Amino acid sequence: MVFSRQLTSKEIEILIRFQEFVKHAHAESDSHDYSHVLTVTRNAIKIAKKIDEPVDPFICIASALLHDIGKSKPVFSHIHGLLGGAIAEEFLEGCNVPAKMRDKICRAVIRHTPTSMIPPETTVEKVIFDADCLDRLGLMGLIRGFVGKTGSMEEILSTYLVKREKDYATLHFEISKELGEWKQQELEGFIPFIQKRLEDRMSSIKDIFKKENLLGNDAKNNDN
Repeated sequence: MVFSRQLTSKEIEILIRFQEFVKHAHAESDSHDYSHVLTVTRNAIKIAKKIDEPVDPFICIASALLHDIGKSKPVFSHIHGLLGGAIAEEFLEGCNVPAKMRDKICRAVIRHTPTSMIPPETTVEKVIFDADCLDRLGLMGLIRGFVGKTGSMEEILSTYLVKREKDYATLHFEISKELGEWKQQELEGFIPFIQKRLEDRMSSIKDIFKKENLLGNDAKNNDN
């Protein structure tokens, strides 16, 4: 099924307005930048075209464009789905989007991320969730997750290797799994390599004074 209907000329005008809005809003974003928004939008269209359930094209594309609008305020990144829903609601109302459509779009924005702790329920919510998840898979998804993060390299790598490895299993649709399979295989092949390098790195600096024979006799005795 290729969406449930065709977009109207007015809807296209509104979506172009949305596109300009998010481009400006994400101008200073790091890993969740404008290219990520457009990638998720493309993913959402691909998924919606292949599933059996009907999907309204305007709601789907609008939800994808606005899904990370809450990330435009980095301090609230951990609740960006909930914040994004509130921002989207106000913006959509200002664009005179009908209330029923507004509600469906805002729900998709809120539920696209596990951090909202409100799982997707409707078809379009699952489409946006999967579309976003697909951009977290593979090496590029892993690297994108590192951008803007603070902490030691070991902490960041260890945390995000575990998170990214689990993402594939959360996809809802078979087409999503097909689209992400090669990325998951790429990631699974890379993870052992990185884990081994992390282990080697930590091992090489453990007891460095002993290994480099820098301890005097008194230090050796105390160590024993």
